[in-house]
Amino acid sequence: MTVSERPVPGSARQKYAVPAVEQMLDIVEYLARNQHGCGITELARELGISVNGVFRILKCLSGRGYAEVDAGGAYRLSTRFFTLGMTLQARFELRRRARPHLEWLCETSGATAQLHGLREDRALVLDCVTPVAGVFLQVLPGSLVEVHASAFSKALLAFLSPDEARRHLPRKLKRFTEHTVASKEKLFEEFSRVRACGLAYDREDYIVGIYCIGAPVFDLNQMPVAGVGVTGLVSLLNPGTQPALERMVLTCAERISGAIGYTGDCYAAWKRQIR
Repeated sequence: MTVSERPVPGSARQKYAVPAVEQMLDIVEYLARNQHGCGITELARELGISVNGVFRILKCLSGRGYAEVDAGGAYRLSTRFFTLGMTLQARFELRRRARPHLEWLCETSGATAQLHGLREDRALVLDCVTPVAGVFLQVLPGSLVEVHASAFSKALLAFLSPDEARRHLPRKLKRFTEHTVASKEKLFEEFSRVRACGLAYDREDYIVGIYCIGAPVFDLNQMPVAGVGVTGLVSLLNPGTQPALERMVLTCAERISGAIGYTGDCYAAWKRQIR
């Protein structure tokens, strides 16, 4: 945002504006456009921010490793922004590589196929493919859902270290239905079962009448990076159809994992357990 793009008085944007954050973003965007580096005085003049304000923001950015200064006093953005960008790129690359396999899962199963990642203590819907059917569940990509009640995030959390998994759980587990696991002790017991079979379940944990079956997606470092699976109506799930769905979910997770570099053989062992 440049000086000429200040929020219109009375607008929603102005209502929720935080001046220090706005100024920091102005500086970051200006430095991104001027990679040769800029001095404090130049930034203050071009952006209409006080010299002292620019100085304090740059000191904060450099202290956190997001900016660096050369011998002449010119500031530029550091490679830490590149690292952040690559993190986002990896997320979008996962979504791109997963898409054809999600479409296969949706078409083969006749159920909605979803791909979830983690975002702090929530699950982020990375993608969703819906079937050609009269009734189906649709979840919008970009939506955030509770990690402890979702089969997809439970499939991911189960393969993190216990400490890392706890960091992604909310302080208190909210109960959505009578089936929701609202005890962390019981949730970690469930994680143990997920590790044994490779599958996580939402048996009306989140919404009455809705089931989900999820499996973990691993990257080339054999780290869990997402959960993938199917969502549908409980009335359409029965002992005769469930094993086939479970194999499809594991096959989809295996294909996505292979597409991003995973070379392990856990999926074959898990599929052999299904009867």
